[in-house]
Amino acid sequence: MNKYQFLLFDADDTLLDFSKDMSQAFRLTYRHHFEAQQPYKPEFLKVYDNCNTKWWKKFERRECTKQELYVNRFVDFLAETGLTGNPAQINQSYFENLGAGGALFPGALELIQNLSKAFSVYIITNGNAATQKTRLEHSGLTAYIKDCFVSEEAGAAKPDSKYFNYAFSKISNFQKEKAIVIGDSLTSDILGAKNAGLPCLWYNPSHLPNPEGLPFLLEVETYRQIQEFFYGDL
Repeated sequence: MNKYQFLLFDADDTLLDFSKDMSQAFRLTYRHHFEAQQPYKPEFLKVYDNCNTKWWKKFERRECTKQELYVNRFVDFLAETGLTGNPAQINQSYFENLGAGGALFPGALELIQNLSKAFSVYIITNGNAATQKTRLEHSGLTAYIKDCFVSEEAGAAKPDSKYFNYAFSKISNFQKEKAIVIGDSLTSDILGAKNAGLPCLWYNPSHLPNPEGLPFLLEVETYRQIQEFFYGDL
């Protein structure tokens, strides 16, 4: 019998297709705020994605607040594209559009459905509280998870151990020795598991390198491998 009971799953890029939701939300936001200035081009999405990634990395390193991340990614986007607008208002529109998403990778719902039959499944995420919860509802995952812990509500974010301690405090009858993290991000999920003293499965379908040599229990590239780890050979 598998020794784990509490499965702590990352959301974006592990279960939720963030790139799909993000690109749709960005295009709708662009149409509302910038279409009159310049017709949309795919290059604008690439610029935004780079700005967004840069500020999320800063946030994970605790070099900025979540609110600074939200606004400054659009400050940088405007500076790099020459477009004009109010970064705070643009961000608000973006969140409204992002909250309408909830795209899943193929097989993600079935994975969580199957695991929820024998394990307590939780979501651990650094995303925006309002948009993450609506996206999870739209995805259908909420019917199979026990709870979702968002960094904004925790007062700390992955990979900070304070975030994980918050999650532990919210789980009924939690036993640390029976918990495991499953996620794709080395800088938030895998480092976070290390900081929290938890084992982890590194979900790495893109075969990314691990330059820092962060520890993990097992590297997996498919949902089938995750399910086999918890249920044994299928």
